[in-house]
Amino acid sequence: MKLRNTPTKGAVRTLDIPIPAEPESPEKLLSSKLGSRTAAKNALLALAEELRLPHDAPQSVLAALLLTRIGVDVGLVAKSLAWDEFEDYCAAAIAAAGYAVKKNVRLRKPTRQIDIIAESAQLVLSIDCKHWKRGAGAASLAATAVAQAQRTTSYMKTHGKSEHRAFLPVLLTMVDNQVKVVEGVPVVPLPALRGFLASVSRFDDGFEFITR
Repeated sequence: MKLRNTPTKGAVRTLDIPIPAEPESPEKLLSSKLGSRTAAKNALLALAEELRLPHDAPQSVLAALLLTRIGVDVGLVAKSLAWDEFEDYCAAAIAAAGYAVKKNVRLRKPTRQIDIIAESAQLVLSIDCKHWKRGAGAASLAATAVAQAQRTTSYMKTHGKSEHRAFLPVLLTMVDNQVKVVEGVPVVPLPALRGFLASVSRFDDGFEFITR
């Protein structure tokens, strides 16, 4: 018996299932919100000066920060950023605060990677840039903090030549709205990064500093 509606060999059918559109870039979204490209450009320049960043700092993340300031949903903004743009911005902001920055530091035995190592005379910050598109749950956040502390310990064992310096694991995120401390590891949202870098010291209580 012949089946009804048997597809013709080689035929192509189109199903009416909508495909979500690619999110607008932060720069385009900012221009739309502020009314023009000129207004967006001026706002970006002003923010770069406010944060003391070079004018060639990643514009996409500067635009994302401005969008969150004017009330655009943080999750929506985060979706429009690529992970490498987020990491590049973090590195630029930390370098602008006076730290010597190294990106994508590889560790061996076991093989691991640290997104950013930021060094000052007193501190070594071991930073994991978490480009989450939504907030992490408590258990996931704790596991991520512990893993970063372990990577920091491994880094210190091979690079900790200066015994007077303390090593601090840090998580940077786009979507959280306040600084948290999880398992002794600070979780810092981008808008608070400058203030955190200006105030953190090796003598802070409550942080899980790693020392020899």
